[in-house]
Amino acid sequence: MLKEKRKLRLECFNYLGKYGENIKEKFRNICGKTASYNVPNELYQKRTQRKNRALISWKTVKKNNLDIEKLNSFENGIVVEFINNDFFNEEDQSNPLFIELKNRLGSNENVSSIITFRSENGSSSSKESRMAFTDFINNTEVIYNKERIIINKDNYMNYKLRKTASKIGSGVGNDKWSGFLFVSIKGGQQDSIETHRNDEMTLFNPACEYASEEVGLDIDLTLSYFAMRSIDVKNLPDDEKIKHNDILKRLEEELKKIEYDLNGNSVTLYKYCNMHPSLAMKENALIDPIQLIDIPISKFNIKDPSHPENLNITHNEAVNKEIFYWDENRKTVLSPARPTNLFWSYHLSNMMQQDFNLSDYIKHEKEMYNKRQEFKEFFDFTNDI
Repeated sequence: MLKEKRKLRLECFNYLGKYGENIKEKFRNICGKTASYNVPNELYQKRTQRKNRALISWKTVKKNNLDIEKLNSFENGIVVEFINNDFFNEEDQSNPLFIELKNRLGSNENVSSIITFRSENGSSSSKESRMAFTDFINNTEVIYNKERIIINKDNYMNYKLRKTASKIGSGVGNDKWSGFLFVSIKGGQQDSIETHRNDEMTLFNPACEYASEEVGLDIDLTLSYFAMRSIDVKNLPDDEKIKHNDILKRLEEELKKIEYDLNGNSVTLYKYCNMHPSLAMKENALIDPIQLIDIPISKFNIKDPSHPENLNITHNEAVNKEIFYWDENRKTVLSPARPTNLFWSYHLSNMMQQDFNLSDYIKHEKEMYNKRQEFKEFFDFTNDI
């Protein structure tokens, strides 16, 4: 099954790539690279495949009720990050999952854990992380690889994250690194505390960008299907029409067979694509649902990431909400990088949507329009200048 999907993906990429030299690269990068999101730059894998080893915060694990079975579905290793005060939170100390993860600090198991002290959620303040780190090195007892150790200000560097020398560069598996501690507390030259200053460990991708190999294939096929609809078939030569329609038909047949289950709600990828406003609003065309304008195939060839018409992979449900689903049929966690959450939009549209869900953005825009109508006369001031 995977073999047939890989073959169809390659055929789609090659066909779409005929419309511009940058298009094939754009499609190869769909699952070949990730953004860093909340992974510290010193530990980020630097835009590698979605299926690689991932980092997820303890807060996100709790919020999404991810147990060991669900975490184990990350096929190339998942590492749970206790950030700042997470490790000391009293209400978690009797939580069985928390206890198990503490026992897996720095372990080689598919589900492992680390402790970090750093700014969180874009905050520039180091106060919380500095106070938490002070508590940590004040003779804190921790379990590391199931051995109890004492951390203090003289020995904490012994437990910093490091790569296994003989396996440098591998982006999969928790046996390729050791240690359990990362500290990045910025301040004045004398006040900074950094375990990995000028080190680039390239250990983790963000879990919010994770997709297993099979899910990644489905993402590629879904976004290829959207792109196939951006081609103006009526103006193609007859032989190209036949080629286009053949690939499109086989894509449709494949997407009809692929079903995703989000907490009991199942949908085929074919149904998802054709119900999405990108395809539903206009027959035989691809539409940007934010600006409500056509996306022709030529726009996929724009390479400049800051160009307003550069095409971005966009999310129906915002990534920063960090919502993960359990697919009971596949027995896997689905991150925001799942085929039923993605579509194409212009870079400007992506900036306009910001952190809104697509449906929430439309509601917000409607509210803003209605408010402006109440004060319409104030927006005509330029006519008097």
